[in-house]
Amino acid sequence: MTTDHLLYGAERSSLHRMDERLKLTGFALLLIAMSLLQTPVAALAACGLAAGAVVFARLPVVLVLRRTGGVALFLSTFFLILPFSHPGGSRAGVQEALVIVLKGIAMVLTIFPMFWTAPLHRSLKALAGLRLPQRLVTLLLLTFRYVQTYEMRLAQLRISLQARGFRFRRNLETLRMIGGVVGLLLLRSFEQTERIYQAMLCRGYGKKGGIAEGFPPVSISDGCRFAFLFLLSLLLVAFDLHLRGWG
Repeated sequence: MTTDHLLYGAERSSLHRMDERLKLTGFALLLIAMSLLQTPVAALAACGLAAGAVVFARLPVVLVLRRTGGVALFLSTFFLILPFSHPGGSRAGVQEALVIVLKGIAMVLTIFPMFWTAPLHRSLKALAGLRLPQRLVTLLLLTFRYVQTYEMRLAQLRISLQARGFRFRRNLETLRMIGGVVGLLLLRSFEQTERIYQAMLCRGYGKKGGIAEGFPPVSISDGCRFAFLFLLSLLLVAFDLHLRGWG
């Protein structure tokens, strides 16, 4: 929560103002198109499009690169596996690994403007508006909210233990203490879950309506932005098919 103002509040772009339902659908189509690519040049073009979307959304580039670096490092392990295990030989294996890495980086970069240009609760509300099961949306929303709450509580318990002179060591006493802290956190979480559920019932949870309501009519500009994302997806797939000799 500490970086929320960096993610979607500090800089406003047209993606920030776009209807979340169309934005999620448009970027989802772009992700599907990226997953279908099979040539390195098309995958590289997808990386360029994704990087352009990040810049266009005016997202913090350093933070995006930091989050993407771990994924890129993990995907790079394919360069150690495929050249020695691909049926087509080492050259085909390197090419396949390159496609996988570039596609992975492009898809991860695309997720940032997809979700970082609006608060998560609005994106989840948009998923409910797209007919995703409301119980699943509610579960995702509560998970996002209370995972952060329990992280804060765990940090408070850790500070409390340190204030009492406890130090984490590699021994049985530390394991017992960690088990007690986790048990206490789970017990408090269960009690809070009951209170949350009762509060939701008091506010009409489960009745007609729900979190999917309240969307304004789709504007012409939002429709044009969605059409642009849809066209990019088609062009990306067509470019890949052309490189593969289908055109």
